[in-house]
Amino acid sequence: MNTTNIKDLTIEKIKQSDPKDYITLLSHALRLGALHKGKFFMWLENNNYELIAQDDDTLEHFIKELIAIHKKAENEAVEAELDFMDNIFYTVFKKTGKFSEADCISLSLVLLAFVSFKTELISNEEYLEIRDLLVPYKVMISQCKIKADDIYKIYKEETAGYEGQTKLLCKLGKGIERELPSDELILEAFKEITYDQKSWEKE
Repeated sequence: MNTTNIKDLTIEKIKQSDPKDYITLLSHALRLGALHKGKFFMWLENNNYELIAQDDDTLEHFIKELIAIHKKAENEAVEAELDFMDNIFYTVFKKTGKFSEADCISLSLVLLAFVSFKTELISNEEYLEIRDLLVPYKVMISQCKIKADDIYKIYKEETAGYEGQTKLLCKLGKGIERELPSDELILEAFKEITYDQKSWEKE
């Protein structure tokens, strides 16, 4: 199941898909809700386990809402010509070659929420709400066995010569334009989702 073909999504396609692809779709849906429509995020939170169980009625509503929000997000990106910062994080994780598609989406969303919290745009409770809703999907959200310094190096290469602004979260479903956060905050964010090096090199 390819998340780029969301407009053609059906219950049958979901039920016939690989479980890993379905988890990727759920992670993508959660990202869309957190960034573009808070009410959908809250609905996902309230129907999380029904979605995991692939309840037919829940899936029908999920598909209808997801298609509409996906279209809304695409239109906003074209009009604003400005992406949320999780797009940068996503590219960084993909370049490591160490994470699944669902993990890349989830980790990027967690980092976006963390940086937004540390920039005092959202509360700690909102950050934890976004992060913890990913837990039932069994995706990577913390304790990555990769050095924070290594992904920071990729980040610096990716943003070298970066001009202009990005978007951070200012509340569920809404972003705000901001310059790239400080290097110190970015490194802190990477440390937030990685193991302490000494703790896992002994394993």
